Amino acid sequence: MTRPMSRAQRVEAFLREALQTYETLEDWYDAHPEASFGEIEEAARQRRRELMGRALEILINGRDTGFQVQLPRCAVCGAEMDFEGYKDWTIYGLEGDTRLERAYYVCPDCEDQGLFPPGPKTE
Repeated sequence: MTRPMSRAQRVEAFLREALQTYETLEDWYDAHPEASFGEIEEAARQRRRELMGRALEILINGRDTGFQVQLPRCAVCGAEMDFEGYKDWTIYGLEGDTRLERAYYVCPDCEDQGLFPPGPKTE
């Protein structure tokens, strides 16, 4: 899981991912020395998409998971909501698939009232 990090920590996390991506591509090329340019490009494209998905995950989750120190209030009854932990979901984007982690809150009084901040701005 990625929790909020400083900018320097996010950069470091991305660079680790980028290095691993490049090393994986080097290993693939070692195993396929006769590959054509098109085959190398296809292998690189697949790994780039994985890297971009991971980069978006670091960028978004590394800044904000929706956790709120002051508990949010239920939109229906106004009671303080309970923090239920973190939930994640995968967004299948053009540049890569990204797993987002968000704090999840539920109302102890209203059935089926939950809050998954920050909501639509990350969808």
